[in-house]
Amino acid sequence: MSKLDDLIAEVSVTRRLIGVATDRAGLLALVGGAGLDGQPGAGCYSYASFAATVQAAAAGLSWRGLRPRDVVGVLVPDAVSFALAVHAVRAAGGVPSPVDPALCAVETAGQLAESGARMVITAPPLAENALAAVDRSWVRQVFSFVDAPGATRFSDLLGLDMLRPPRGRPDDIALLPFSRGADGRLRPAPVSHASLIDEVDKADQRAGIGSQEVVIAMPPVGDGLSYEALIDGALLRGATVVASSGQERELTMAVAAHHGTVVIVPSGATGAVPGSLRAIEVG
Repeated sequence: MSKLDDLIAEVSVTRRLIGVATDRAGLLALVGGAGLDGQPGAGCYSYASFAATVQAAAAGLSWRGLRPRDVVGVLVPDAVSFALAVHAVRAAGGVPSPVDPALCAVETAGQLAESGARMVITAPPLAENALAAVDRSWVRQVFSFVDAPGATRFSDLLGLDMLRPPRGRPDDIALLPFSRGADGRLRPAPVSHASLIDEVDKADQRAGIGSQEVVIAMPPVGDGLSYEALIDGALLRGATVVASSGQERELTMAVAAHHGTVVIVPSGATGAVPGSLRAIEVG
């Protein structure tokens, strides 16, 4: 069996990404946008450094007590932080549970409590909401990509060791999004490894993102499933994902600076997208 066949056989999208990243070495995978109030953004990562950071963060999470199948809340404001957080948790054997950034602190706390999350990964400007929700949940550890009072820096997870993602089984839970029912209540909608791979494949077919594309990604939206599927599909293809705040001026600057070809936008938000870009709606 060839290496490509081995990667296709992997039921974990995180293992697939780590596998392809090693062959892409210095090619650019993720580009962070501007940070908050002059602080540094999420940073830039080649495919090699993305894979190394994910595996190092996984080791750090495990050292701090994350166990297989433990749930970790993910409440972050940009595509780079989202990709790093989700895949680090999964590489440690945990289950990432994306939190809709639009939720208030009470609903955020409800999701964290119902999921049984003991850790949260966040970043300003969402860190304040995350920390307010923590007091009403089982969460005991909060990690932030940028300095936030009451949180440990995500970078403190790095440098201990490297942890290769577990293989996982097709029916194991890979993602724990929460969806709003007809009654308005948020409920868990667990996604297995096999189902997540299927979502990524469908998103890849719908988006048609090529290996030479530069994808400008607006902040995470909704329950995170469709968003992850598009980001993972782009990375598996070898594209570069550039994080954008979504503000029209910043979006225009990102397109010009990085020669963007595709933009991921929330549903109904295509009005601010430059005509030169192909828009893919998510939400």
